[in-house]
Amino acid sequence: MKVRVSFIVVFLFSTISIFAQLPYRTNSYVNEPNSEPREHPIDVQRMTLKVKFEPEKGLVKGIVTHVFKPLRKTVDSIFFDAIKMKISEASVNGKPARYSVTDNGITVYPQQMKWGSIDSVSFVYEAYPRSGLYFIGWNDTTNRCRKQIWSQGQGIDSRAWVPMYDEMNDKYITETIVTFDKNYHVLSNGTKLNEQSNSDGTKTWHYRMMHPHAPYLLTLVIGKYAVETRKSSSGIVNNLYYYPEYKNRVEPTYLYSTESMDFLESFIGIPYPWELYSQIMVQDFTFGAMENTTATTFGDFSFVDPRGFKDRSYIGTNVHELTHQWFGDFITARVQKHVWLQESFATFYPKYFFKKYTGTITPESKKNFGEDAYEWNLRGEHNSAINASEKDRLPIVHPSSGSARIYPKGSAVIDMMMYVFGEEEIRKVIKHYVEHHNYANVETNDLYLAFQDTLGITPDWFFDQWLYRGGEPHYKVEYEDIRNVNGRATAVHVDQIHTTDELTGPFKMPIVFDVYYKDGTKDSKTEWISSIRHNVLIPNSSNKEIAFVLFDPGSRVLKKATFKKTFDELKYQVINAPHMIDRYDALIALKDMNNDGKELLLQQVFEKEQFYAIKNEIIVQMHELGTPNAINLIANALKDKSEDVRKAGLNVLKTIPLELKSSVEQLLTDESYAIITTALEKLCDQFPSSADSYLEKTSNEAGLYDQISIKSLEIKAGKGDQKALDKLIDYTSIAFEFWTRRNAMNSLKRINYLNESLILHLLDAAWNPNSRLSSSAIEVLQYFYQQSQYKQLILQAKKSNNDSKPWQKDAWAKIIR
Repeated sequence: MKVRVSFIVVFLFSTISIFAQLPYRTNSYVNEPNSEPREHPIDVQRMTLKVKFEPEKGLVKGIVTHVFKPLRKTVDSIFFDAIKMKISEASVNGKPARYSVTDNGITVYPQQMKWGSIDSVSFVYEAYPRSGLYFIGWNDTTNRCRKQIWSQGQGIDSRAWVPMYDEMNDKYITETIVTFDKNYHVLSNGTKLNEQSNSDGTKTWHYRMMHPHAPYLLTLVIGKYAVETRKSSSGIVNNLYYYPEYKNRVEPTYLYSTESMDFLESFIGIPYPWELYSQIMVQDFTFGAMENTTATTFGDFSFVDPRGFKDRSYIGTNVHELTHQWFGDFITARVQKHVWLQESFATFYPKYFFKKYTGTITPESKKNFGEDAYEWNLRGEHNSAINASEKDRLPIVHPSSGSARIYPKGSAVIDMMMYVFGEEEIRKVIKHYVEHHNYANVETNDLYLAFQDTLGITPDWFFDQWLYRGGEPHYKVEYEDIRNVNGRATAVHVDQIHTTDELTGPFKMPIVFDVYYKDGTKDSKTEWISSIRHNVLIPNSSNKEIAFVLFDPGSRVLKKATFKKTFDELKYQVINAPHMIDRYDALIALKDMNNDGKELLLQQVFEKEQFYAIKNEIIVQMHELGTPNAINLIANALKDKSEDVRKAGLNVLKTIPLELKSSVEQLLTDESYAIITTALEKLCDQFPSSADSYLEKTSNEAGLYDQISIKSLEIKAGKGDQKALDKLIDYTSIAFEFWTRRNAMNSLKRINYLNESLILHLLDAAWNPNSRLSSSAIEVLQYFYQQSQYKQLILQAKKSNNDSKPWQKDAWAKIIR
């Protein structure tokens, strides 16, 4: 802070204009070749799929019929996406047709096709998909693994198991008819019309959509499940699938499922657009979850019991995928560069739900709700966007913008729309935008036009700087306490110091300035900052002493900010700022300060604060001080009611002081599986003579996906226990899901053990289409290959196995590079 006393003050406001008057753009400022929608000569109206499987072979046998309208006066060839399929028959309007096949698709050559007519193409085919459809557990000779078949079509993988037009810019009704073993459940899109028993021990399930949707949203799940049915307030049936042996996981996993549907219907302003909704977990899922129309699929690693909920909650993912039923399924981006219209809204609404929900909140989920959690989520979005700009400054509306922009940055932009134009106004815009494009494709300009149609405004400047251009503002902020014969005022100087060019200009945003005084009062002013340099004058008519100044309180604007403050200013701010995120920012700024009063201040704030992120940061800073008071604070953290604070207190301990040994030992009976696992590892490592007693104390604990058991086995195997070693190796086999396998692999890596059986399990994992499993297996094999004692063992395995498939060759190239 600078203090200046003068008799005459000349106060200059902004003089540097930022925006030239340019025509409004609907494309980004970055070259984007091949980003326009794919051309197609037909409009598919309906797809009917009849399919059977030989799961042990990974074989699909199907008959698919596409009903369509020609879009051109003459259509002499039609290309359907199909990856390496065997086509035994093709027909047009029920008659045999000439066709040709490549590894990427099928071209049909119809005759006498008329503009505006209704026509059909059918294929009889077989496929061995490597993506798009996954066969889980069918080759486990021990029969311990779950046996499932499930699909994952996003982005363009449905073509791997069904010949189709597989792009976002054509939506059609799907009908799925599946014949399979009667002892399994089958789920697909839409309403189940029939479930018929057959004489050969199979059943045939018949599902049909009532409205069109994009082909990447086609879903199929086959497995053994039970179902719990709930209804939303509007009467929408919610089918919640679960593994029958884990009934106790239903409630913590599906918490707020119907409540979030009620919320979204109310806040979007449009009823749920489909006839029903299902959620189903699958093993070894390649992503977190997928918003298939009417039937979300999610990884069973989110299917948790009440204790596992403390470490991993499905609520946010649940609301994200449900939001997609409107944004992505009901209205669908025409092409990849506009996909932020799906992912950003699906990221925004869970954050909005956590902020706005007024129903009953369980104690276990309380940390996810409220203003503090909202500000923390928003800060995470800001950080993701800013970090992405360290690599490049691509705009959101771009086919290669990346997940950090189409998910968190886009969500933050929607937040800023509400901040700039008003929450009620933006809800009105969104409602108009969605209901005027129902079951259709959309582009960013459709949202822009909704502003004009509903509010009569043209937010071209907002769309231009936040969507079609890249980068984020970086503000340098300083202030002066000005006193003169006319009175006293606070002068705030704002410079935009980020790189400016055609891609990123100066930003135009309304910014709130709060001046807090030492008597607890404040003055506030909102000013549009639109220049490279801008000055703001906030009168101090009562001649009060300034405690601290906030630039954008609550951090509503996506930005970097450089605003240096004194220890005393930060002290006032960390104690008195109303918004959690402003107190957190003061705490971060204190990190590099070594003032005498810092330790006492941190202790006071720790006792006062409730939000875990602030307490966690204090734990880190106090641990760095290494004083007796720091030990006492960490001891309190290890007993905190928040599992996140207990984790932070435990994780900060590189070594366990003797004063904290008993506190850490108490964590061996914690409610959190993750805390038990970490405590067990740290205690056995530092106090090996007591390891047996620690292992005995946790012997009845397994944890989700056996995480505690695996850690116990690792400790035992490291001490030469052969049975533990054999069990660890078994955990890496195909009999287990990928989280368990991955944990066991890394345990064996840490104890540096490899044998022929483990190599075979690692190679099986390396060939797996789930990249989160295969990448871990490849990394572990690379680690062992660098050691002379294991290198020949791996090379011998390569010589002995007929690993001739392309993906096997690719994996080997990575392992022995």
